[in-house]
Amino acid sequence: MSKKISYSVGSLALILFLLVAVWVKMKGTTAPIAFDSSIQKFAYHLQSSHALTRFFSDYTGFFGDMTGYITAGVVILALFVLGERVGAVYFALLAAFSTVVNELIKHFIHRIRPDTHRVLGFAHQSGFSFASGHSLFATILFGSLLLILWRYLKSSPARLSLIIGAIFLTLLVMFSRIFVGVHYPTDTVAGFLEGLVFLTFSAPTFVKYNQKYHQS
Repeated sequence: MSKKISYSVGSLALILFLLVAVWVKMKGTTAPIAFDSSIQKFAYHLQSSHALTRFFSDYTGFFGDMTGYITAGVVILALFVLGERVGAVYFALLAAFSTVVNELIKHFIHRIRPDTHRVLGFAHQSGFSFASGHSLFATILFGSLLLILWRYLKSSPARLSLIIGAIFLTLLVMFSRIFVGVHYPTDTVAGFLEGLVFLTFSAPTFVKYNQKYHQS
């Protein structure tokens, strides 16, 4: 992806994020807005499946809270072991910085989490709802891995598969937050857009230094 395209995508994502943030701040700090309710009803209906409840409850845990820190640590260590030192530092800095920014956004928007249809184990989860930190972290994680692994894949089908895989795994995290009842869909969309902003604005710098590192 060229620098121009990367910055253009980032600018569009930033505009969309700001629009959603303003909309939520004005209309939905204590209630669902837009398409929230319809997606929530669909997700809550699936809670009748024990298998899905177990899967999403376990899956979502890898991308936030203390387990999220462990996930990040394992990824960073693995990247160092594999010789992707620039990638490891890039992911670590991006994950840390985006988490701090998102906490500030949460306190500014001050959106209350949904309080119905909570899955067991998430009934007492506190904190504010907008934007979803799990969705943000998943976007940063899979987006960073996409950038790091990109140069190893030479064929278009392989690269397309990597893109689809990264998007699919991120969407699963987003849906998992709705499924367990701790986020509105607009929270997760905002988390994805926020992560996309960080990724696209930082990607050209990462590519530049990563190429220099591997050519030295």
